[in-house]
Amino acid sequence: MPEMKKSTAITNVLLFNIPMALAVSAMCQGIAIAQGSVPHWIWPMYWINVIIAWVIADIIGICVQPPKRSFAAAAKAGQPGSKEFGKKMGILVNTWYTTILVVCMTILNTQILAHAPFIGTIMGILINYIPVWVLCMIISAVCMKPIENLARKLCNDPVQR
Repeated sequence: MPEMKKSTAITNVLLFNIPMALAVSAMCQGIAIAQGSVPHWIWPMYWINVIIAWVIADIIGICVQPPKRSFAAAAKAGQPGSKEFGKKMGILVNTWYTTILVVCMTILNTQILAHAPFIGTIMGILINYIPVWVLCMIISAVCMKPIENLARKLCNDPVQR
């Protein structure tokens, strides 16, 4: 990815996490309904999850900075800019986001909102992890470039080649 201004990078994180929070919250509520943990679609619960997931994802992107933390490991797979590097980077960054989001959101939904036994938290993490990881990879593949272009346009940050 060409170098971005700091404002562009932050805007990119904030915008990118919108479709991620919407989709992950929908998927997790759908899984809970399919398991019988939740009787039906609950819009207030969905929107609480969207907002909290978006905030947590923004904190991950701005404070934890998975791309910076994943760069060295991805570079072992190939030169930056190569297909191998890009694949490894995508897997590592997605794993950072998925791990933190699934743990935090499962704790929110099982312990804070539902007051479920702690085993419910462990089971929720185990059940949701792979579907959320796959969904986030798909969203990344579809949304990453258009959102980066939008962030660059909003921040007047042209792509440098």
